[in-house]
Amino acid sequence: MRQLLLLFICLSALLAPAPSIMAEAPDGYYMGINGLKDSELKLKLRDIISNNKKNDYNGLFAQCFVYTDARNDGTWWDMYSDIRRYIEDGWSGMNREHSLPKSWWGGSQQTPAYTDLNHLYPSDGPANMKKSNYPLGEVDPTGVSYDNGVCLVGRPVKGQGGGSDKVFEPDDEYKGDFARTYFYMATRYSDLTWKYTYMMQNGTYPTLQGWAIEMLLKWHHDDPVSDKERDRNDEVYRLQYNRNPFIDMPTLADYIWGEKKGQPFEDEALPPAGEGTLISPVNFSTVAFGDVVKGTSHHMQLLVKGQVSDNISLIINGADKADFSIPVTSISWKDVNSSQGYTLDITFKPTTTGDKEASLIIYDGNLQGVTSYVVYLTGTAHEAPAFDRVVALDPVDVSWDRFTATWEIPSRPEVVDCYQVNIREYINGDVNNLTLTTDGDENRLVFDNVQSGATYSYTVQSSRFGMLSPESNLIQVTLAGIDGISAPRSLSVVNIGRGVQFACDKTQTNVRIIDMTGRTVRMLPEVTDGHCELLPWGAYLITSDQCAVPAKILIRD
Repeated sequence: MRQLLLLFICLSALLAPAPSIMAEAPDGYYMGINGLKDSELKLKLRDIISNNKKNDYNGLFAQCFVYTDARNDGTWWDMYSDIRRYIEDGWSGMNREHSLPKSWWGGSQQTPAYTDLNHLYPSDGPANMKKSNYPLGEVDPTGVSYDNGVCLVGRPVKGQGGGSDKVFEPDDEYKGDFARTYFYMATRYSDLTWKYTYMMQNGTYPTLQGWAIEMLLKWHHDDPVSDKERDRNDEVYRLQYNRNPFIDMPTLADYIWGEKKGQPFEDEALPPAGEGTLISPVNFSTVAFGDVVKGTSHHMQLLVKGQVSDNISLIINGADKADFSIPVTSISWKDVNSSQGYTLDITFKPTTTGDKEASLIIYDGNLQGVTSYVVYLTGTAHEAPAFDRVVALDPVDVSWDRFTATWEIPSRPEVVDCYQVNIREYINGDVNNLTLTTDGDENRLVFDNVQSGATYSYTVQSSRFGMLSPESNLIQVTLAGIDGISAPRSLSVVNIGRGVQFACDKTQTNVRIIDMTGRTVRMLPEVTDGHCELLPWGAYLITSDQCAVPAKILIRD
């Protein structure tokens, strides 16, 4: 593993530009923002930064973090702990951390937010687990539940948290980094529907909650943009073709949310757009297809956008040019200059195994300062892997609101990129299919989004080079933690020997009594205090409109 990673880094370094090549946004990148204010300014920025490329989630460490989050001493730059882990040793003990939790938008892997490097960071695994999906915030010194010397988790100070009982507080050195990350996410993904609204609110403006704006602006001012952020911003742009504007121009945050709100944005230093300029792709950038299976087709999109005065031409050159293809050899200047740009589809279909390299040459268009732009195309082709069927095991750590799916590590393939866990949720007669993934060296996955009244089952598949093994055996999940009596909120239940008696401070409507197979055995339109319901021996969950957190009870003869 160590030798392979070192070889990858060395080969990639030959293909990638040195960080000093890109010191700032290219001319014309922020064209059109001068004179705008408030929501108009925010929406224009979203238009500029919204055409980022989706990355390979499983390849984030080897294909992205080695460029974006590597210290000069050869260690990973981890903002969550002070543990020094060397890149040449791989990434054991680390996670790919969504600094803005993916559960906040429902966890969908389809949105580009899932692999957007502007908020993805390598992080210490234990610290990430403690962070959970808590909002950012400042921890009350009397309520600390986790402290590793760099970050804190605990009860928020008064006025913060947005209703969460805990918050995550980064080190002072990185508070500005996280603030600018959240400014970016609130701008780039203001069209998402937020499931959790601790810090976010639905709508394109202002998108952030009031308390969050106040805190993030303070962090933004107290911890100004660092060279680390500038270098990372350049590398992210090289890899996925968009930038964080709040790193390039920190005053933007004040115009959108702060003390300059209501004033038109003006920046005399903002370079004017010139003819013959491409703002995407980045010259000498790389489109990396990663590991694929020989004979299969793989597609990646490249944004071509800028200000040109003539049509541009494209051609693929290089030793392995036959393995790469594009659908057009010319793009209209109107498409390049449009607000959306032109999305070029690149196909990689290798016919033999081995490392493949070619170059996409973009020329004409009266490009200023250069005769052409070069984008390197790379990929590695393998024979199709042989799969053993994964054996799924019974879940562990089962409670009323979560469970951990487990499975046996198969013998083949010897290396697994990731495991896909196919969770089926049965609720109100409907079946929802949920697909989650975990690292290839794991044999368990925590599912902590159990819905009241739902039952679950799961299968597991291993993945290698984008291919999936056959589905495993089906495992049924029986929710546990049903011993004794639970009294959540305004609804409590008492075992009366052959049934249950309700104790509630107000009328409960649409009361459902659910057995451990997920079957609704009683549906009561209305229940008042003292109501009794006879039930056979067994364990039950009880919910109502007023109390979605289930009451739990075990009925014994």
